[in-house]
Amino acid sequence: MASNFSGSLTQDSDEVTEMYCEECDRHGDGYATAVAFCVECVDYICVTCQRYHKRQFKTHKIQDSNSMPQDFYFEKCSTHPGQLVKFFCSECNKEACQECKDNDHVNCSDVNHLPTLASDIQKSDELINFSKNMDQLSKDIKDTEKLLNAKSEVIKKQEENATEACKEQSNKLIATYKQHHQDLVDEFDKKMEETIARLKKERLELIQKLSEKERNFEKKVRTAETNMTQEVVKTNTNFKELKFEHLNLVGNLKALIVDIEQAQKLGQNCELFIKLKLAKQMCKHIQVTSDQIQNSYIQRYKLKESDIQQTSQSLEDQTRLFSFNKVHVSDVEKKIAFNCDINHEFGSITSLLVLSEHTLLALDYNNRCSLVIFKLKKSNAECIKETKFKNQPWGITKVSDYKVAVTFPYKEKIRLITFSEEMKVLDITDIPGNGCCFGIAYSNNHLVVSYNFTGSIKILSMSGKIVKSFDKDDNGQNLFAYPRYLTVSPDNTMIYVSDCRTHTVTCLTFDGKVKAIYKDDQLEYPQQLTVDEYGSVYVCGGVSNNIHQLSHDLTKVKILLDKNHGIDTPTSIAYCQHTKRLFVGMYGNGKIKAYNVTLE
Repeated sequence: MASNFSGSLTQDSDEVTEMYCEECDRHGDGYATAVAFCVECVDYICVTCQRYHKRQFKTHKIQDSNSMPQDFYFEKCSTHPGQLVKFFCSECNKEACQECKDNDHVNCSDVNHLPTLASDIQKSDELINFSKNMDQLSKDIKDTEKLLNAKSEVIKKQEENATEACKEQSNKLIATYKQHHQDLVDEFDKKMEETIARLKKERLELIQKLSEKERNFEKKVRTAETNMTQEVVKTNTNFKELKFEHLNLVGNLKALIVDIEQAQKLGQNCELFIKLKLAKQMCKHIQVTSDQIQNSYIQRYKLKESDIQQTSQSLEDQTRLFSFNKVHVSDVEKKIAFNCDINHEFGSITSLLVLSEHTLLALDYNNRCSLVIFKLKKSNAECIKETKFKNQPWGITKVSDYKVAVTFPYKEKIRLITFSEEMKVLDITDIPGNGCCFGIAYSNNHLVVSYNFTGSIKILSMSGKIVKSFDKDDNGQNLFAYPRYLTVSPDNTMIYVSDCRTHTVTCLTFDGKVKAIYKDDQLEYPQQLTVDEYGSVYVCGGVSNNIHQLSHDLTKVKILLDKNHGIDTPTSIAYCQHTKRLFVGMYGNGKIKAYNVTLE
């Protein structure tokens, strides 16, 4: 049989009718039918190639179409797709193409042409034995197939039984697992019911216990509230009693006036005489109570808020649920109202002093170098005397009703001046100032004096002897930079000093211990300061153009006066306890302004 290898090298059918020329196929000369076979080259060749082959290889044995191998094998080599498988190596038991033979089997001794080897395969013992073996193998295969079918049935049955058993076991496992979970849930539900029952019982007991505590605590709070209310009510008992007494006196006086008028009409002179004496006595009492009411201080207080973040236990344990802090009278804001201007031809007023409710003293430092005395009236003031000095005076303080002390800084002396009731100078005594003395205050038969240039405060005897001197604090630091003015508290326990370089006011004891320092951005260049009967401190802001009201411990209460009240470079200030008037001297315009001061 031959085959046509034009494209795929094989026909669509397994039947091969002819062989092609390998030489033409190898050189790409197209398809040509093979008519001969070269035994030495192991190639099928066509008529044309046979003619050339005989010329070139004369010794090669050529078989014609009748004698050449007719069992053609058209499989291509898997390693060399362009080569036909034409050989078989018996040593390697492996087929090969020409390139495989030349390369891979060069050392093999039993490599033969495949069609030649296969030419007698039909009559070979190998095929006969193979056929016999195949018959036996076929019988064995049938027997094996029967056994395989039988065993397959057993396996199938086992698989079915195992599947069923697994399914049954799975269902049991899942059911058991779920039942365990359900048991846990049931057990938890039981515990939960028991816990809920117990908690309900405990809750009821807790509510009863807390209700009792709430009743007791509410009773405690209400009692404390009542006690605190009573304590608050008692705070101003004296004023209430005074008010009640005053109203009774006024009522009785009105009744007496009616009786006096009746006695006059009826001509009852004895009755009129007695009633008139009683009325005069009652008028005196009314005047006394009126003065007391005017001068009495209503105690202010502020309830201290409780800490609402406390625990119930801490509230139960707290012994004092309510408390209020009494507000010191010096912490109460003052109301101010303009009273009058006091005009005089001042150069610069350095200090003011209220000697009595009717007398105001002013020091003129620059131009006149004098002590000016004003007689105070309700809504104005009159200059009644002016005492001139040879040197510039600075500070002044009251020693007694008719005696003052004046500092002369650049003469380093202090002058004690005694007046008569008519404010005529009776006596002048000079004592040592112990340096360039400026501010001055009197306390307990001593003089307290400030010294700008040494930054110190000295306490002097009335003869000018130094008793104490303060310039350093406990840490050795300077107490002051430029202490210009000072005053003392109403109870003579504290000294207040203004420092115009550090812009501060310092409160210290008579032992030199600093108690407080006031500094505020709205206080610039503090000058003279004064105190009222309640302990409030008033200080001039010479550059900030205002008057600051401070408490006894130098806490800022308010800015009492400023430019809106006519304040312009204030340097001096004085307070009259009797008339409740504040006098402020201006450095710039030489005026003194008087203001009425009342508690809020």
